[in-house]
Amino acid sequence: MHAPMGRILSSAGLGLLLCSSLSFASAASDRVTVANLRGPLVNAWFSSMDGTGCVETDTFVTANRPTDQLLPGRGTTTGIGAVNIFVYDSCTDSVLLDAVGQTDSLGAAELQISRQLDQASLHTTISATNIATGDTFDVTVDIEWVGTSDITREHSNSNDRYSGCHVLNRWKGSGREADASGVVTDGVTNFTPLASQFNEIGMVIDGFEVIGCA
Repeated sequence: MHAPMGRILSSAGLGLLLCSSLSFASAASDRVTVANLRGPLVNAWFSSMDGTGCVETDTFVTANRPTDQLLPGRGTTTGIGAVNIFVYDSCTDSVLLDAVGQTDSLGAAELQISRQLDQASLHTTISATNIATGDTFDVTVDIEWVGTSDITREHSNSNDRYSGCHVLNRWKGSGREADASGVVTDGVTNFTPLASQFNEIGMVIDGFEVIGCA
């Protein structure tokens, strides 16, 4: 069953749309500060089982192109991509690989997301770290997304206080479900041998107004 689009788009804030109320609050000092964060994003989940029925591989790929702006200044746009690979042997109850990697320097050719949110692609190499050993290795990511649903739109507002800081947040998300296909590999193993389980192409707009923070 697919997860609700609004909930998935909201999850972009935890890793890629790197924007926290507290981080903006710390930038303010007894005044009103207005900050905006916006950008398109893609997510893809892949899961497969080997021929023995023991070894399961779960791979998550995500990327976005956020623009953050602290008014009245100009916005700064970056390109962020990340991958998580988890390989587990249920027959021996052992984790064979738990690796994470992120890059903050995706170029325009590496990450492409259409304005209509109906097509996207990510072609890049990310340095990943094996959490158990600390070893690093390169992961080649070549994934294509094609939209399969109408656009779903969600929004939320919040009004919070943090030790005297007053933070107003206005969040809007829109996105489509999508098909994703391609390869995530370390040059030896393809960690995405089967069709993906859930994917999306979306856009998030986040606005903060921070009042009276020391």
